[in-house]
Amino acid sequence: MSKRGIQYFTLSEIEPRIWFMLTGCNFRCRGCFRPARDGGGTLLSPEEALERAELACLKYYGKLPAKAMITGGEPTLDRDFLIALVSGLRAKGFNEIVLMSNGYELGREGNGSYAAELVDSGLTEAHIDIKAFSEDVHRWYTGRSNKPVLRCVELLHDTGIELLVQTVYIPGIVEESEIEQIAKFLSSIDRGIKYRINPFAPTFAYERVSRRPTIEEMENAYRLASQYLENVIISRSCYREFPTPPSQETWITVYPDPDLTIKRRTMRDQEEDRISWLSQSKGITREEVLQALERVRDEPSYRRELEQMIAMYGHGGTGTGTGTSTKRKAL
Repeated sequence: MSKRGIQYFTLSEIEPRIWFMLTGCNFRCRGCFRPARDGGGTLLSPEEALERAELACLKYYGKLPAKAMITGGEPTLDRDFLIALVSGLRAKGFNEIVLMSNGYELGREGNGSYAAELVDSGLTEAHIDIKAFSEDVHRWYTGRSNKPVLRCVELLHDTGIELLVQTVYIPGIVEESEIEQIAKFLSSIDRGIKYRINPFAPTFAYERVSRRPTIEEMENAYRLASQYLENVIISRSCYREFPTPPSQETWITVYPDPDLTIKRRTMRDQEEDRISWLSQSKGITREEVLQALERVRDEPSYRRELEQMIAMYGHGGTGTGTGTSTKRKAL
């Protein structure tokens, strides 16, 4: 069995649950802010990853949780690895296993049974990013076609598992017209599909391809999408819960070294990781990164207005579409 890079495990302080952060990605999104996309981490087989994750949970919680999230990077790059990981989690008693993916490999031609195999192995929920609906926009932004991604959504919906689709609003690139087309596409499958719209955050983006969307732009996108779908929310970028929870100040990171080093991390620690990534990947100094960051940090007023908007539009509807559930999923 091949090995994948594991950057770290994350343990929640809200309730027992674990994230697997896999490294490497098949997209090169211009606005990416995830250091995990560029590889690295500790190379582990599925069995080794499961063993260390189990030890980490027992060390911190004193028991195995019921919930596991698999994210990255892009978790689907190695089919055999991912299926073995999901199967192993189910065998250990996890009853909620969630995949966060760009969907490309799941819908790629010749890979049609991948999604169904994951569900048969124990996958219970999938979160899929549709970066853009227009093929040319998607190729420009990610370097890949969006056709497999759209097909992936159809395939996952056919399995009947929980499905969430999300899009980042990027002014001038992925804005109202793109989001409306995505909402139309999703409604042609099932009006009850949960759809989340996140605002682009240029602060730690690999390329600052755009500015933040205004509150009005986000509200307009929400209203357009809601014409087609019953469960639309606005959220903070990258949040994995539906509806959006209160902000979390700290979380537990466990590094998959032999000692399973545990560290309680804050947003500041996460910022330091991204500063280091931008410096190394772009070949510039830390000081240059910091100077650039000061020009694009969120204004406190924008953050307050965003939180108010999330409070208003961050709870979803009560639709009755087939193949999806509208109950809260605290991930």
